[in-house]
Formats: sequence, C-alpha cells, structure tokens
Amino acid sequence: RGREKTVTEGPEDPLNTSQSTKPDNSHLSPSNMETIMVTLHGATNLPSCEDGSEPYPYVVVETTSKEADHRGSKAVTSVTSEPTRSPIWGETVKVETLAENSGQEDVILKVMDYKNKDKLLSYKIPIKYLRVFHPYHFHMFQKSKKKSKETAEPQLYATIVRKNSFLPRYVGCDHTALEVFLRGVNDPLINNPNPMVVIARVVPNYKEFKENQARQSPASMGLHITPLSFPIQSMMSFDVPRVSQSGYPQLSKPGGPPELPQWNQSFLFQSRDGGTNFSKNAALVLEYYSSTSVKGSEPWTFGKPLGVSVLPLKSRLYRKIMTGKGLNALRIERLPITDTYLKTINGDAPTVDLSFQLLSSERPENFLTPHSSKVLPILDPKILDEKLGTIRESWFDSTSQEFEEEPQEMNNYQRAMQKMAEDILLLRKQASNLEWENRRLRSHLTQQEVEEGQTKDEASDLAMSVKEKLLMKELDMRKLRDKVQHLQNELIRKNDREKELLLLCQAQNFQDAKLRQYQDKLIKMKALEETVRHQEKVIQKMEQVLEDRLRDRKETPPSNKLQKKPNPGPGLPLSSTRENLPIDVYSVLLAENSRLREELEKNRHQTGPIILQQQALPDLLASNSDKFNLLAKLERAQSRILSLESQLEDSARRWGREKQDLATRLQEQEHGFGPPSEPIIVNQPNGSTNSKDLRRPSKLETAQPNQDKQLNRPSNHQNISNSQQA
Repeated sequence: RGREKTVTEGPEDPLNTSQSTKPDNSHLSPSNMETIMVTLHGATNLPSCEDGSEPYPYVVVETTSKEADHRGSKAVTSVTSEPTRSPIWGETVKVETLAENSGQEDVILKVMDYKNKDKLLSYKIPIKYLRVFHPYHFHMFQKSKKKSKETAEPQLYATIVRKNSFLPRYVGCDHTALEVFLRGVNDPLINNPNPMVVIARVVPNYKEFKENQARQSPASMGLHITPLSFPIQSMMSFDVPRVSQSGYPQLSKPGGPPELPQWNQSFLFQSRDGGTNFSKNAALVLEYYSSTSVKGSEPWTFGKPLGVSVLPLKSRLYRKIMTGKGLNALRIERLPITDTYLKTINGDAPTVDLSFQLLSSERPENFLTPHSSKVLPILDPKILDEKLGTIRESWFDSTSQEFEEEPQEMNNYQRAMQKMAEDILLLRKQASNLEWENRRLRSHLTQQEVEEGQTKDEASDLAMSVKEKLLMKELDMRKLRDKVQHLQNELIRKNDREKELLLLCQAQNFQDAKLRQYQDKLIKMKALEETVRHQEKVIQKMEQVLEDRLRDRKETPPSNKLQKKPNPGPGLPLSSTRENLPIDVYSVLLAENSRLREELEKNRHQTGPIILQQQALPDLLASNSDKFNLLAKLERAQSRILSLESQLEDSARRWGREKQDLATRLQEQEHGFGPPSEPIIVNQPNGSTNSKDLRRPSKLETAQPNQDKQLNRPSNHQNISNSQQA
C-alpha cells in the first residue's frame, strides 16, 4: 500500500552515510531553529518489493520543504545486512527546520528498499502537533477500510522528540528542567551476557507507581507506546496530560560492554514531567533491561527488568543541591541496583554512578558531560535505605529538619493550588469557546439542510450531468489509450525495421571490403603471371643462344696444331690445367634446362592446393550461390598465387646460378680458353657413377678453371721467352 518507485538524493550510500547514533548532549537546537530527533526502533510486516523479493529496508527522515526542493535528506539509517520484512535499527537521526516555519512543516518518515529503491512505507506528521521536549513513543500504522486476516498490516515503531532553542518556563516553577547524567556500572559483572538499556522516568508518587506495576498496568511497564493511525484524524493523539502517575519514560542507547556497561547519557526532565517538584513521594526511577529483549518479534516491547535504581527526590535533596557553589549539581556514587540477580566479581549487588543538576535558565550553556560530572560535589552514598525511607545525612539534625521541611512543603502546596486555579480558569475559557463554536456550527448545519431541501432537484440534475460528463471522459480516455497503444506498436515495428536495415548495411560494407581485398589479390596474381611469362621468354632466348653456339662449335673443325701445354704448378692435379670443359658438359646442361622447362610446364598447368576457409558471412548471403562461387574462386586463386610465388623464387635462384655459369664459360671461350680439339678426359667416371654427377659439376670443379687460368698465364709467357732465347 502506498508503494512507489523513488530515488533519494541524500547520501550516496545508506550503508556508509547514516547519521551517528550518539545522543546529542546539548538538548537544545540552534538559534531560530527547531530539531526533530527520531529514534527508529524497528518495523514489522513490511510489504515486499514490486518484483516480489524481500526488501533491504532503511529509513529516510526529511521535512516537506526538503522533499519539495528535491534536496534530499542526510537523516538516513543504515541498511539491514540481510533482506527482511521485520527490520530492527535502533538508530537516532535528526532533521532541522526554521522555527518560524514549524507551523507549516511536516516531518516525513519513509521506509525504502536499498536494492530496488522502492518506497515501502511513508508517514507524515505535522510538527505543530508535537509538544516541545516531550518524548513520543509511536506505534504507526495505516488505517485501512478493508481488514484482511491473512496479511497483517505494516507497522513502524519510533521515538520522536521536538527540541527548541530554549527551555519553556511554566508558571509557579523556579527551574526549567532537571538534568540527570547516567555514567555506568562501577564494578565488573559476572553474569550479564548482553549490553543493557535504561528506561529513566520521574514519578510523582513512587508508592502508587509500584502498585500499578504490581497490577501490571501497561503505562507503568517499560515504554508506554502511543498508537498513531494514518491519515491522522485528530490532534488529540498528540495530547500530553499535565501529570502522569507513571511519568514520561525516556530510553537510553545500549550500554556496553556486557561485563561493565557504560552509557554516559544525559536525560532531561522538564517541569511538566514533575522533574523540579521535589516532594515527599517523588522519585527518579531507572529500569535496566537486556538489549536482546528488543531483538524479538516486537523490538519495542520489554520483558521483566534486570534491576531497578531509585533516587527519592525529597525537599532535603533539593536544599542540598541549592547549597552548592557554582552549578546547582551533585554527584552520587554507587547508587544500588535492587531487585536483581546480577552479581559483581565481589559477589555484591551492582551499583551505578550518576549526576544531576537543576537548570534555572531558559537557555542553559553548561550541560553535564563525563568530564564536568567528575568535579561535582559528592553526596553521601548512604543516603538511602532498602525500603526508601527518609534521607539520612550526618550534617542535619532530625528535629531541625522537620521544622525546615514544613515551610517548604507549605510553599509547594501554595504553588500547586495556584496552578490548579490557573488550570481551572483556562479550562472554563476553553469550554466557553467550544460552546460558542458548537452553536455556530449547529446554525450553519440547519441552514445547509434548508438549502439542500430547496435545491434537491437541481442537485439530481447536476449529478446526472456529471455522470454523463464522466462517461464521455471515460470514452475519450479509452480512445486515447487505444491510440497510444497503436502508436507504440508502430514505433516498435519501425525500430525493428531500422535494426534490419542497419544489419543489411553492415553486411554490405563487409562484402565490399572483402571484394576489394580479393580484387587486389587478383591484380597481384596477374602481375606475377606476367613476370613468369617474361622469365620464360628470357630462358627461351638463352637456350636458343646456347644451341646456336653448340651448332657453330660442331660445324667448325678442330685445329690440328699442337699447343704447348704449360707445366702445372706444384701441388696442382693434372685435371686443373685444363681450362676448357668438354662438349659433354654442354649436353648435360641442355638436358638440365629441358628438365626444368618440363617442370615449369607442369607447374603452369597444375593448380595449387585449394584451401577453403569458412567465412563469417551474414545470414543474408546464405541464398546467394554466385557470391559463394566467387569466394571459392578467390580462395583457389590465392592458393595458386602462393604456390607460384614459392616455385618462382626457387626457379629464379636456380636459373640465376646456371646463367652465371653459362656466362662465365662463354667469356672463357671468347678469350681463347675453350676446350681443345682432342680433349683429354682425366679421371673419367665409371659407368656405375650416378648421373647427377655428370649433370651438375661441383663448386670445386667450377672454381678450378679460374685458378688454372691464373696459374697458366705466367707459365705461357715464360715458355715463349725460353723458346726465343733458344
């Protein structure tokens, strides 16, 4: 109920930016401001999120002005560690507003889900309904018309205190408030497993309070919870009685560690709470509870207290406070905790330390702190007996005390009578105002009934016309809804077509890029084919030249003149002196060239290995067979180019070496170093010699003719000179 999707603009993360839960020791708001302190105890039966999941709840507290300005709020609790519909926070946050705007401002409590940012609950309380400095313990819930037994109503439990920049002063009271500062337990405990919380209250009559507790009156047990239904029907839910026999309880923070609980917390009791009315039966009551009692299914209820501390607020104590120098304050050490099973390490009942002071100023500056309470005068620790008898002080005489108490009690009685008279006069004035307002409303009601009787027909006609207009509006709304639905469908259809067009454009761009790539490869393949053809022509020309040279050599007869052979140098074999190769070598070379030519023809007609690679083409090309054929041809052409490039490189190297050898031998023949007419073959190989040795001479054999030329030239000149000398 009342859920809607919102995003808070306050802190970035409620897990890390929740306000500190430490109490505010100042008790007053800044000047011209009002502060709303909200302590979130817990909630039950929270609704689920919109998606049906369990929420991670946290609470945001803000004012209506901040919500309207979308400024967000910093008053945010922490998020529960696990998803739950019954969270427990126990944290205190605060919001501030201008005092002049408090009459129009509302404080808003929103329970949010941290994961989905859903608004689970929302409650709005007018600030003007809250009485200043009074602790309200609210049980908030939505008032539904239809009650369901299956699903329980969501509920939120919180304590709200409205603070002003000054303490109000009531008629007949000399002081504005009583401040009580609770420090902690003095000695370590041996049987306390959990931290403790304290409920502090000032009761006007302790004897009646104990009787009400014996009767188990709800107002005297734990915290008195005020049910508050929304929407708020009347401001009487916020009314505070002038006197309450059970006091107005205030809840402390959990005190730890369990072995030695420490609170260091200040409680403020105003004149309306009876905090400054020191009388015979008034008393300060401190009830101690285990913090685990607030972690059950109902985190705002308390069971039986672990113990009770009582300080009688008698007139004698008042006089002792007023006799102090400087601050009107005292410190009490070892105030016993009674009606308890708790034990200290010494086996005694535990005790606590507390301090208290009377505030006379409307804007006090000095509140009690752990440091300032240590320097206060100490009251005698044996001022109380077990049965709450009279205060025993060694510095007073019993006879003088009775005479001194009578004037003070008479003054208190006179003040109480004066207050009662003022209240009676105020009530009479309010009663007269209410009677006058009642008469005015009755006259207005009778006049309205007469007017309704006269205009009954007109009202029926107006109702019919309104119904007709309503029907027409409903028809128009249906038409508009149908039109909106149609437009939404058209928009969805156009979006789908746009997506299809984008996919087609992407596929077309991919296809164009592939085609450009394959066209470049085809151009490269054609260039390589042209290069191969050119090389073939060159080889053919070289073979023709070799054939012509061999033909000329065969046609010309060899000379019969004997040439004088030079003497071989020392260390050289006989075969190295021959500078010209035999004719059989040329025949071997021609055979090798013909073999290479045949291999080239085979490579020309042989296609390379076809490697088909699966291309990641769009689904739109699945039905186009021509494009697939083109891609297959391009793959075959690419593989053929690779094979031709590798064969061309090998053939070019081999042809280069053969060309160089042939050119060298031709130059040798041109310079007269050719083979003789009757060549002498030395070391002729046997018939069993491998044919490869005849086809290709080794590097050493090709290098020997050059060496022979260099060695034989000087020997020839030497022989010629010797012949001339002879």
